[in-house]
Amino acid sequence: MKVEDCLPYMSKMYLGRIIDSILKEGIPKGDADRLREQIVQNKSELENKQRISSALDLRHMNRASRILFEEILTILLELPDMKAPDSDLFDLIIQHEKSIIERAEKEDAFSYSDENAIDIYQTVLQVALEDDDINESEFILLEKLRMKLKISRIEKRFIETRLGKFPKINNKTHSLDEFNEALRHLQSRGILFYCNKMEDGNVVVLPEEIASSLKPVLGFEMTSDAQRKLQDKLTTSQLQRVLKSQDLPVAGSKEEKSERLISTFTKSSEVLGALQVAEITKLCKSLPGVKVSGNKEDKIQRIIDFYSSLTTKEPEESTDTCAVYYQYFEELAARDNKKLLGLEIIGRDRDMEAAFEKATAYMFETKFNREPIQLDGVEHADGAIEMKNGELLLWDNKGKESVYKFPKSHINQFKRYIRESPKRVNVFLVIVPDLDKEACTQAARELKHSTETDTDIAVITATNLKYVAENWRKFDKKNFFDLKVFNYTGALDRQTLDQQMKLLLK
Repeated sequence: MKVEDCLPYMSKMYLGRIIDSILKEGIPKGDADRLREQIVQNKSELENKQRISSALDLRHMNRASRILFEEILTILLELPDMKAPDSDLFDLIIQHEKSIIERAEKEDAFSYSDENAIDIYQTVLQVALEDDDINESEFILLEKLRMKLKISRIEKRFIETRLGKFPKINNKTHSLDEFNEALRHLQSRGILFYCNKMEDGNVVVLPEEIASSLKPVLGFEMTSDAQRKLQDKLTTSQLQRVLKSQDLPVAGSKEEKSERLISTFTKSSEVLGALQVAEITKLCKSLPGVKVSGNKEDKIQRIIDFYSSLTTKEPEESTDTCAVYYQYFEELAARDNKKLLGLEIIGRDRDMEAAFEKATAYMFETKFNREPIQLDGVEHADGAIEMKNGELLLWDNKGKESVYKFPKSHINQFKRYIRESPKRVNVFLVIVPDLDKEACTQAARELKHSTETDTDIAVITATNLKYVAENWRKFDKKNFFDLKVFNYTGALDRQTLDQQMKLLLK
């Protein structure tokens, strides 16, 4: 979910926590609607990388709290939609902690480890934990020692457990009160959104925009599922070489080798770092949209970025390709060929435009319950719906990798569609990935005036159109979507859409 998608599901108290994290004290806050407006207006500050890095400076907290914060954020990043009901999230935290404790207690926990290396690391860690905490300088030193001794991240956790220090003293798991306090803290820092008005109950959300800036702060590269996809591209001998580089057993099938790297928390950058430059270059060439220029580190980062982008939502199983296209509506609008080709949503780059159009037609038919009509001829808008008065709503998809600014060529194109329509066009809807509000509003007004049909020209982002499709029934009292919601000339933002739905669907 994006920031704006969360806001309708948050009450005033939880909205206030977010706004307090980005606005100075003394600024008038207002009611819930005003708080939502302020969050949208200050979104750039909310997703600012420097702000997020500062908000996650947890050096003043004790070690057990830092472990809990890291677990909450890492588990959310692992979830395809980066959200979970608060009770489910707490259960996942406890399952994670218990799993590590149980694995550490097994006789074979260190069966493949270098005993001497384990003893050295454990001795140094025990001294550092005499005060039950680890400061920043101690952490840096321990991490350097861990890498020097080739102690895996899971072995580190096993050693902490052996010392009775994971996740807390005497290996006690975190309590519900501690979890709730951590959630409150992360909300007050403007990191997590608490959506307490959702159908599933209280849902904790890590918004997409914040997650992208959060990952480098946490050192999170990609989900386990994404790393499996990456490792599937490697040969058995390559995986064996990676395992050797990590001092891990090399026996087993390809799948077992891959899973061993996941279970020991080996990072994807470490996996790729064990390969030769020529192998990294070959891998880059096999991935759509990934450049092959630059040094080894540049190429590795591009591969990580590619796979990291693949699993940001839970794929829905469907035999209807249009339903799948609809799920990736925003990506189709933004022409995100890396993700769409990587997930095999489309087979070729040139399929992008047709898929975007099919997704829009599917949206109007299944989400708005309004069947598109067939337009005659070759040159016409991408779709049309007959309105209640017999006039038409026309739409045109303008997929683009950057911000849409309503170029002059489109003014002439849309004018032709409107004038040559067999029926009067009541509203012409332009669907784009992102927009320049000022440029689009000015161009829309110019087009409205020049059509001589008094047609409303509305420009809407794919995200906002999908928002209407998914949420209009919350405003509806007649079980009928009135297309007049789109009767507007200029850029249709979320606030305007909410006002239109409140007015026309009640």
